[in-house]
Amino acid sequence: MKRIMCLAVCTLFMVVLMAGVALSAEKKTAELLEGIVISVITGTMNNSNQLVGIDGQTFNVADNEEGRKLFSHTGQKVLVAGTVMERENKKQIIVLSFTLIPENPDY
Repeated sequence: MKRIMCLAVCTLFMVVLMAGVALSAEKKTAELLEGIVISVITGTMNNSNQLVGIDGQTFNVADNEEGRKLFSHTGQKVLVAGTVMERENKKQIIVLSFTLIPENPDY
């Protein structure tokens, strides 16, 4: 009986400990995402690896995996989702995903 009680107490302790770890990880993730805004921009890629929005704003495209994929679509109209930051008085977008927009959509 003593052994069963000891096992039950140890199991309960482990459950409480693991729940605390899970809640801590969730809180850290929320802190990391706080203040990050995802923007969606429609524009055209120019040959300087910049996204020129339909409103004329220019965004330097960050050199991440999705950004490098976007570099090869010079002259094409795209819809880009990403995080916009301002560095050295220039706007930069870290591309999370993008979609090519067809020139003559079939409607």
